[in-house]
Amino acid sequence: MVDKEGSPFKHKKADDSAGFLLWKITALWQQRLGGVLGELGITQTQYAIMASLRWFEEQGEPPTQTHLVAHARIDKMTLSKAIRRLEEDSLLLRETSPDDSRAVSVRFTAKGRKLVQKAVVAIESADDAFFSCLPPRLLGDYKALTLRLIAGNTGTA
Repeated sequence: MVDKEGSPFKHKKADDSAGFLLWKITALWQQRLGGVLGELGITQTQYAIMASLRWFEEQGEPPTQTHLVAHARIDKMTLSKAIRRLEEDSLLLRETSPDDSRAVSVRFTAKGRKLVQKAVVAIESADDAFFSCLPPRLLGDYKALTLRLIAGNTGTA
């Protein structure tokens, strides 16, 4: 047994740390997403932006950069750079919001609309496969606990 005197660790096993488990599951999830999205030629950040924008369209939510930042929890600079790249790839367009001249709206090009459709289907399939090891009740518990952690650490779910 290793002498714990002077050790900064409070857990006997690394997997007793909730944060380390979060790190491991995030790494596994990002690896899965990276493979799926790599085939489509977009990054995870770009996907989060495009999927959020598509969600906004269906829900009637404003397609502004500010709303994308809040929804996807991507910092402004990272979001702006990713949208610029999506514009360069002819997937998105930015324009002044018709509702607020201070806001920037984002919309799909025809090429972007086709790509996001494929991407959402592919990611939702990967999502189902990734979480298939959990029975429905445990998956529901996982989602509820995750939302609680988000709300507890940001004030919103």
